[in-house]
Amino acid sequence: MNTALISIELVSKFYSVPLDIESVRKEYFIEGEPSIPEILRILKNYGFKAKDKKFDNLEDLRKYPFPMIIVLSNNVYSVLFGIKDDKALYFDCAEKKIVQMKLEEFLKLWNYDSIVLYPKFKKTELFLNFKWLFNEFFKYKAVFSEAILASFFIQIFALVTPLFIQVIIDKVLPHYAVSTLQIIGLAFLIVILFDGFFNFTRNYVLYHTANKIDAGLGAKVYRHLLSLPFRYFETRKVGNIISRVRELENLRQFMTSISLTLLLDTVFSVVFVAIMLIYSPFLTIVVLSFMGIVALISYFSTPYIKQRLDDRFEKGARMHSFLVESITGIQTVKSAAIEGKMMKSWEEYLGEYILSSFSLSNFANAVFSISQTLQKLMILAVIYLGVNQVFENNLTIGQLIAFQMFASQLTMPILRLVHMWQDFQQAKLSLQRLGDIINIPAEVSGTAIESFSDIKGEIVFKNVNFRYSIDLPEVLRDISFEIKPGMLVGIAGRSGSGKSTIGKLIQRLYIPTEGNILIDGVDIKQINPLILRSRTGVVLQENFLFSGTVKENIAMARPQATMEEIVNAAILANAHQFISEMPLGYDTPIEERGESLSGGQKQRIAIARALIINPRILIFDEATNALDYESERLICETLRKLKGKITILFISHRLSFMKECDLVLVIDKGKLVEKGTHDILMEGKTFYAYLSKQEGLI
Repeated sequence: MNTALISIELVSKFYSVPLDIESVRKEYFIEGEPSIPEILRILKNYGFKAKDKKFDNLEDLRKYPFPMIIVLSNNVYSVLFGIKDDKALYFDCAEKKIVQMKLEEFLKLWNYDSIVLYPKFKKTELFLNFKWLFNEFFKYKAVFSEAILASFFIQIFALVTPLFIQVIIDKVLPHYAVSTLQIIGLAFLIVILFDGFFNFTRNYVLYHTANKIDAGLGAKVYRHLLSLPFRYFETRKVGNIISRVRELENLRQFMTSISLTLLLDTVFSVVFVAIMLIYSPFLTIVVLSFMGIVALISYFSTPYIKQRLDDRFEKGARMHSFLVESITGIQTVKSAAIEGKMMKSWEEYLGEYILSSFSLSNFANAVFSISQTLQKLMILAVIYLGVNQVFENNLTIGQLIAFQMFASQLTMPILRLVHMWQDFQQAKLSLQRLGDIINIPAEVSGTAIESFSDIKGEIVFKNVNFRYSIDLPEVLRDISFEIKPGMLVGIAGRSGSGKSTIGKLIQRLYIPTEGNILIDGVDIKQINPLILRSRTGVVLQENFLFSGTVKENIAMARPQATMEEIVNAAILANAHQFISEMPLGYDTPIEERGESLSGGQKQRIAIARALIINPRILIFDEATNALDYESERLICETLRKLKGKITILFISHRLSFMKECDLVLVIDKGKLVEKGTHDILMEGKTFYAYLSKQEGLI
């Protein structure tokens, strides 16, 4: 009995938050009792504000809302619904009911460890826009306040420095005031030291916070990416998806800089201008005129920069997609001796990207150079006109130098505010690109009927039609059949007839365009896909093995599986013998994509991986088509062992194993043209008999 999950379910029901325990168990790979950090992560992902709390006394406890999850002295989780007078109301997991107990007795059971909940009443849904982004960053407002405070002192020191210089030039030098110089020098030294300290503090806080933000946003983006429908990944290149995920870095940089730029630069720009007006309104107007020209240049150049940024992203995405594709298919590249062709294509993609990057850099450099030239002209104008002001006794030399320093100090925040507009355009583009992931709706979870955990394996198709999109032809048309639990069913047909699509529909990777699919009498649209897939094992023609050991690959879907369970799955899959003969046995490392293993070995490890979850439905999708006869024989032997115990779908255009099946469904051009046993279908001039003849079976 998992008391933590029972407690999570209780508080979610109390606040009417939709949460299914089976989905949580599958999504977070929970087998034993989860730890408090894991419980907090689950609650936060389902829309709760939650934190762990060790209470000191009852008075402290009464300040927080009920119910709350508590940890009893025997490390069992429970839910405390309230304390009134001398009684406590809590859920007794052993009795499976809410119990009222004397407070004195209850305190003997409880060690004061708790999880306090602040409900939001609904699971947080991602929709990427600037509002969502600001809300994410607002969570770190306390930390950003520290950075802003440090920046405030840095700006104050920037104000003090020109005043020190003015005093030295106007007061110290004419009167040879050595003692005053020493005092000012000491004060200046203290300012420099504090400035260095606050600079270090601000940067440390920003870097530390940036890493926390990267971790939080990165996890949310990847979680949502994994929740997207299978069709999303079929219609996009891997390199393109990776490029969009990397846009998160641009957004984070923009948001961390804007927090300081908007607040401090705006405020201190006004302060600098006010001080400069006191010194010389005329020179201040000169400085602001130059800054206005720089701002206009930046504003009118922004559309051209945006266009070049977009072009560079598209060229970069194409280049990354080609790189991933060529490395993934390196065996074909080598076997076909097409290195030269691939190199030529790579040089074309790389050349396009470099030209696009050069165009962007060149344009940005031109804008920057013009801005720099205008700044230097501004300095020249201030010195030339300022000296005339000195000649006319409107300014002292110290005041002119101080004004020049204030003008330089003003230039940087003004330029940052101007460049922030360009950064904002870049952030908008990043938001749009990342939005192609975040703003795509996740798979519809269904109602996750709890009784579905006891699946038997009955599958019924009722007049099922399917097409990939509304503008494409139907892949399946009016498919109807019934499969009883424990049956071994073959699905035969020519390549491209729609056989594999049936397997994907059963896994709920696709949703029928019309008609219904029932699993144990329940419409598949009402079943949570995580629960369905956790009861469905799948073996494909090309199975992906991950970097890691043999043991880790077999236990991929059940990380907590015991060694005995892993070995039993391998024995059932006829994989134990060759695994045992490896140098390190089950601890043998597997190279990327399992390149060190033969096709038959990879298939048998994949079968063991499918069996480790104790599936009630097992789908073999063209799993033996590329194997030698010995490997195929071993896999068919595994199927014979499983026949009658679980529902098995054997999808193949090779018909040699179909005679073992209880039922054969024959698919052609998206339609179910024949069904029956192998012997019945072989009678007469059937399409199945024609396929068998083509294969040389008769």
